[in-house]
Amino acid sequence: MEILQTTKLRPQLPYPYYCSEFEATSFVDADFSTHQILFPAQLGKAVSKRKAEYLAGRVCAKHVLATLSIDNFELHSGTDRAPIWPENIIGSITHTQGVAMAMACQHTDVAGIGIDIEQLMSAEQELELQKQILHPDEYPLFRQLAEQLSHPLTVIFSAKESIFKALYPSVKQFFGFEAAKLIAFNQQQLQKIPTYFRNSWRPCSQLWPAL
Repeated sequence: MEILQTTKLRPQLPYPYYCSEFEATSFVDADFSTHQILFPAQLGKAVSKRKAEYLAGRVCAKHVLATLSIDNFELHSGTDRAPIWPENIIGSITHTQGVAMAMACQHTDVAGIGIDIEQLMSAEQELELQKQILHPDEYPLFRQLAEQLSHPLTVIFSAKESIFKALYPSVKQFFGFEAAKLIAFNQQQLQKIPTYFRNSWRPCSQLWPAL
């Protein structure tokens, strides 16, 4: 399976990143050796698509770490499936349907990084999933956002996924979509505030476009 760098996504966050495209249907287990990525035991029974996505994400992370002068680091996953980054490094990985990306920086720059790429939901999904994804207080702003975007729920979903990835390494606690709510937005940002952890975390801006 080829994993090729792409410039189709250009994040606004000012940290090292690497984005790639891949074709999961061409994946074979030997691709891990080809790309010099250790095959994790926990993927032994996984389907090929999951293996391909994991591999592409780790290849992206490998390139990002190289820009931070960290070579030959095996990025393992914890029992919670979260990547275990090198000491003093904060990072995040995301992938969806043939696109993967990783971003990382020194921990002194930020408290956490969360990135997420999503395929656009169908109109039916946007309606059906609102109650699962939106905080009750978000509906007024959500309706305003819907006047400017064709897939507002996809964007909010992606923002909340990013928030989870950014917060989890610090709080080590799983939480759902209700844990953050939209409080403001403009053409480039969604600003959200957590409904939990208020004493330890400031409002977060999400700068990520949906695919």
